Order: sequence, then C-alpha cells, then structure tokens
Amino acid sequence: MINKKSKIFKGGIYSDEKGLIFEAYNIENIDPSSCRVIFFDWLISLDQSINPSEAITELLKVYSSRFPNHPMTNLLIEGKQTPAIRQKKRVKNSKEAI
Repeated sequence: MINKKSKIFKGGIYSDEKGLIFEAYNIENIDPSSCRVIFFDWLISLDQSINPSEAITELLKVYSSRFPNHPMTNLLIEGKQTPAIRQKKRVKNSKEAI
C-alpha cells in the first residue's frame, strides 16, 4: 500500500499550498489589516525552498488582473517591493557561554 500525502491546492498555486491567499481574495469586504495577518501567516508557512519574492510574483500574475483594487493585491505589491528576509534562529550552546 502506498502512503500518499493529500494536499489541497486552493487556486492551484504551488506557493499558496494552504490556500491562504486564495481565501483572502474570496472573503467579502476584507480589510487591509486582515490581509496583512493572512499575508504574514502565508509568509511564515511558505516552504523554505521557495523564494518569497518569486512566490509573490506568481501570486500577482494570478490575482492582480482579476482583483486590481483588492487590499491583498496592494499588500502583495508592497511585499514585492520589500524583500522578505528569512533567518534561522541561532541557538547558543550553553557550554560555549561558560
């Protein structure tokens, strides 16, 4: 028996595996503040192998023409202009501190 992991690609966009951005565009009268929360949730859950800037570009290609005045579109544009920096947390070795 093959064990397959089921994944739902809402909107069919690989970089939006959870469908967070897809759902944001489908929430009626969503405000910019809610979009920001969704965007940051999407960003921190983005697979480490995916470049955030490229993922935002992909999302904009899909959504910006259909939703040019949507607050999420504006946020994605802002996110594209501000590069995301990912850093792994460094854990100090307690032995080295002594």
